[in-house]
Amino acid sequence: MDIEKRKRNKLIRVIFVDIIMSLAVVGLVFVLVAVVEGWRLGANLKLEQNGMAQIESLPTGAKVVIDGKQDFNETNISKLLSAGEHEITLWKEGFDSWTKKISITSGLLTRLKHPRLFKKERTTEEVASYQDLRFVYAAPDHRSLLVAKNNTTKWQYITALGADKVTTEEIDVKGIFVGTSDGKFPGEILQVTWNDTGEKVLMQVKNGETVEWGVLSLKKVSESVNLSQAILKYTEKGADKKPETTTETRVPEGKRILTQAVISDATASRFIALIDGNLREIDTSMKTLSESYLKNIAKFRASGSQLIYLTNAEKDKRQVGIYRLGDKGGIDIEVIVRSKKDASIGLAISEFDSKKYLCVTVDDRLAVYRANEYPTYGNNDNSFEKISEEKLGFVPSELIKSGNGEFFIAKSDKKFMIYNLDLEELSYVEHQNNNIAWLDYYLMFDVVDGKMEVFDFDGANRRTILNQDVVAGFDAVINSNNRYMYYVTKTVDGYSLKRDKLI
Repeated sequence: MDIEKRKRNKLIRVIFVDIIMSLAVVGLVFVLVAVVEGWRLGANLKLEQNGMAQIESLPTGAKVVIDGKQDFNETNISKLLSAGEHEITLWKEGFDSWTKKISITSGLLTRLKHPRLFKKERTTEEVASYQDLRFVYAAPDHRSLLVAKNNTTKWQYITALGADKVTTEEIDVKGIFVGTSDGKFPGEILQVTWNDTGEKVLMQVKNGETVEWGVLSLKKVSESVNLSQAILKYTEKGADKKPETTTETRVPEGKRILTQAVISDATASRFIALIDGNLREIDTSMKTLSESYLKNIAKFRASGSQLIYLTNAEKDKRQVGIYRLGDKGGIDIEVIVRSKKDASIGLAISEFDSKKYLCVTVDDRLAVYRANEYPTYGNNDNSFEKISEEKLGFVPSELIKSGNGEFFIAKSDKKFMIYNLDLEELSYVEHQNNNIAWLDYYLMFDVVDGKMEVFDFDGANRRTILNQDVVAGFDAVINSNNRYMYYVTKTVDGYSLKRDKLI
């Protein structure tokens, strides 16, 4: 009997210990999950959920001051902060400082990945000098520059911007556009778009009444193509499926007038284009034109194979829609009614943080749409949700997305609206000049009285980093490895392309 009793007591102890251990494990997991999600005991012994701030800087190793108290860690760091407003200051010996007030939300991550500190004393060197200068264009990947003097087809393609010595190649674009066969370039450059590798450039050029599109191969100029002229000789490529058109309006065959083009592949051999008001694809390697995907289109913007488009007026209204290359037709997003059919309309499309965004401006009204995935024709399960609608203080003359796709930017003269897709919030910025000028993906600049002022995308942290002779109207850029900053200054003999060493 004693043996049975001991066995029973032992079994009870084992079960009790197992229960306690299980409860301890569950409790520990609960505590760890709560800690990861930012739950802490506050000063009043109440349970509070914090938010996470991810603070980065260029260069790294900056001191971090939060609400007046210096943290013992240096950038880049992640820090739990209580919900509410906090002031973050970054500083580093020998550099300027950066300060911003941020709003922390319980349980959410706030990223500060754009702060840049500049050396107070920098080494400057001249890259090239010019008696006159027409343009300096920086590639979006910040690895190359395209430079030209006035009225000449001999341009410079400057690469290896992060190396001790840049590589400069002279390219001659003579004969590619109308009026350039004599070695002069009288045309006005209306648009410039680089391909992903920075080795080709798509240009829209106006010379008198003639407007042309051409793609320049900067590595091998002989492979450059005047698209406006080339498509007149390209053959039609049939398609297996006939798309549904947006209208019955017919454009006479044989005109092939190219009014808009965007690069649609990494090598810049394929283009999505508006030809006679129809959306088509141009393949320069195969020398072919696709059938018309959509008709009666006024303009469009593209992100990969996805497009947002605007139709011409039909029955006193216009349609804003989205289309995926290869689908049977487009999907309506917004109807521009009769009273607004002549409005100034802007379009933009972007992808950020695995989400899809559209932006539409109708005169001074701005709307932003979001979806997890693009809807496809005949399947609207992933329809776009309108997440923001604002009345701007101006009618934008231009609406674009930023180089990294994180911002929508509307501009009119010197007024800029920037919509941040990360925070999904809008801010206004006043420029001294009327061009959108970026030093990197997050830092903008102005040239005022020969001085370069830089500031964050939201207008904060404006400070002067170059004090004299900087020329407005030319691109300035920080190269891809953040080693050098390139800019143009005025000299007694003309212009100088210079670079400052940043690290």
